[in-house]
Amino acid sequence: MRFALRTLLAAALLSGSFACLAQTATGTLVMEVDKLQSEVPLSKELQELIRTGGVDWGIKGNELVLTVVDTRYLDFDYGFTTRYGYRHALQLPVGTYRITAVSREPRRSYSEQRLLDRATFVNRNVASFTIEAGKTVTVRVGPVIMDEDALNPAVFIPTLFASVSSADGGAPGGAAPRRKAVTLRDNSSTAWPDYRGPIKFIPR
Repeated sequence: MRFALRTLLAAALLSGSFACLAQTATGTLVMEVDKLQSEVPLSKELQELIRTGGVDWGIKGNELVLTVVDTRYLDFDYGFTTRYGYRHALQLPVGTYRITAVSREPRRSYSEQRLLDRATFVNRNVASFTIEAGKTVTVRVGPVIMDEDALNPAVFIPTLFASVSSADGGAPGGAAPRRKAVTLRDNSSTAWPDYRGPIKFIPR
């Protein structure tokens, strides 16, 4: 009887250990940010000013958020800034993650609240990726200056292009990674005042 109880107890402990391992299994996310590119001429002064910049991003639950909006308006579990031309590796629990972008149009205003209300928007589910145990997924972000409006130092907003690839350089499923502009406003964008999702920081 005692032997049977010990066997059952050992089996239960072993089962619990495997369950714990399964729950904490992780894979690697690599955030790779390209050097800033520009489709319009840049002065030497401006090149020097922006070359030390980077891309702000964060994780909220199973959502990866890219933002050109000040992060004080966002609520992340983990927040990061990756400099242009650098990469950042992060261990994440296995699962499927959605990519969301928070952006704003290059308008000028003396009121930050007015910019939030009129120019800021959210692009939800612009892409997704799956973290598998022991494997690596790379999200590559390319910041590009698209026009003259984005060059004003008061509203410096590069367009962010993003693609997802696996460890072998291909997209999940074997296709070539597709580069997509994720911070441009379109008919599917949600205006900031109308957004009610979890990444919006609401002061208590």
